[in-house]
Amino acid sequence: MSSKESCPVVNIPCNLGKRHGITAAWFTEDKISVTAYSNKLLQSVNNRPPVNAPVKVTHLAPTFILDEPILRSLVSECSNVFLNLQVVKSSSPAASIDYLKISRTYRSAIRACLEKLEDLITNTKPRDLEQYQNYVTIFYSVEYIWHLVEILIVDSNSATAVVPNLLEWVQYHFPTANRMATELLQLGRDVDSNEEYWGVVKGLIIQGQIQVARALLRLHTKSEMVCFEVAEQILQTMPIYSAYGGLSVPKFKSQWQYWSANARSKIDAGILAAEPDLEEIVKLVVGDRQTWTEQCRYATSWFEYFPGYLFYTESTCKYYELGTFANTWLSQCISTGGMNATYKYLDKIILSVMENNLPQVLHNIQNICDNKWFLTHLVDLLYHCGQLTLSTGGTEDQDAEKLFRESLLYDFGTLLMSRNASLWEVGLDYLEFSSTEGLGAREALLARIPIRNEKQALKLISAAKKNNFPAVESEICKVLVKRNLANRLYGNALEWAIRSRDSFYVTAVANIFLEHYCNTGEIMCEDVIANVGAKMFCSPRLIFLVKYYDFRQFYRER
Repeated sequence: MSSKESCPVVNIPCNLGKRHGITAAWFTEDKISVTAYSNKLLQSVNNRPPVNAPVKVTHLAPTFILDEPILRSLVSECSNVFLNLQVVKSSSPAASIDYLKISRTYRSAIRACLEKLEDLITNTKPRDLEQYQNYVTIFYSVEYIWHLVEILIVDSNSATAVVPNLLEWVQYHFPTANRMATELLQLGRDVDSNEEYWGVVKGLIIQGQIQVARALLRLHTKSEMVCFEVAEQILQTMPIYSAYGGLSVPKFKSQWQYWSANARSKIDAGILAAEPDLEEIVKLVVGDRQTWTEQCRYATSWFEYFPGYLFYTESTCKYYELGTFANTWLSQCISTGGMNATYKYLDKIILSVMENNLPQVLHNIQNICDNKWFLTHLVDLLYHCGQLTLSTGGTEDQDAEKLFRESLLYDFGTLLMSRNASLWEVGLDYLEFSSTEGLGAREALLARIPIRNEKQALKLISAAKKNNFPAVESEICKVLVKRNLANRLYGNALEWAIRSRDSFYVTAVANIFLEHYCNTGEIMCEDVIANVGAKMFCSPRLIFLVKYYDFRQFYRER
């Protein structure tokens, strides 16, 4: 299956390229360099005169969306979850960890982020509306996929039966029927006068919510008619499979076939014909293929009705069987003629998860425009819970999985430290648990972070001390020395020079103090010099300045 995905169009202001063509090459792993270029080997350009005009180089890179304050808070919150998992795993490798709980914590953060984005959309200007709607689309897709991976792969109980979890998944992400059912139940009797009544009941049945649907049917004004009583009896006696119910699969299937044959005989006898909507509901329950195929026309995506269809046809389905049933259902939906136009990228990923094709899932997730936030955290979680299976086995394959995780942590940590001045601390944490190369990159990247003010400089110095990067600490101090000298804040410059422990910088600043004294007869920033103390020994010139200041003070007091 394939569909035409929409791609953004980037306009490059290059008249030379418009006349002669362009070429592109990778500049970094996430940046492409584009320039004007004419291939001399092409016959179409043989008659063109050579061009000596200057050539512009344009760098194209994906948008860094994590600058948005709401998404930045998501990154910070989830980094704490990530960090706690790494600490527990490294300090107690044999400790029992509830990976399902960790996965739900990640999803909870995503849900909170989505709610904030939706609140923001209601109060935002039309000019920025499309941008926030794109964010909502991205992270709704992330939530869909993460939840499905959680119930099928992370959950250790998924090997027994997947249908109950799939029903919970679809009920969570398509809550309209449940919400409207609650409103109808609060009305009491005569709910069938509401034009949405039968649509809500069908929606509940399709999502496997039999008990709620029965409650609504009992509130119908004709609920005492024979057709309603027969439908109630069919729904009440419907066998429901449970992996822990003590009933074997063959025994359950035997019961289901008996119950289904009995229900179909009542449909064929025309007992339910007086109420066509009720008859359609019972046909859905017995798994009538034609009725389910007709319902596909009203689905917003191919997987919206799939769990319900499994519930009424293959409720004992195991994960290894899910891919076959999913493809059959998808073909069935496409046969209605309405699915080709709506088969989206998210649908491909959902199908790959159900097919248990994890390498394809991870490959497709890389194309989600979230700066690889989702892929990095999902791979890390799967790696720690032992579910990151990218190949068939062997020592090299196991190393590949480890290297894949480490490369993602390295890329994501590097991205945070190089693209956002407020997320560099988070980036340090990811690089700490990546490869040996990542540990070395932390020192280089920390020294390159733009320093906005002294408060940020102190945070950078604290991080450098914590990670034992004395060279970084010294470089930060030197930057502030130059900045304070440019602003003629000589006292601050001297303090930062002393803190840098660089004799050259200390001597240079001390010379400024001495030169000023020689020209004016006054010593600048006496309070700073008076408190230098033992730090003066980092430079002979500073020793002279401090001692001369002490002598001058002694002479004055006499």
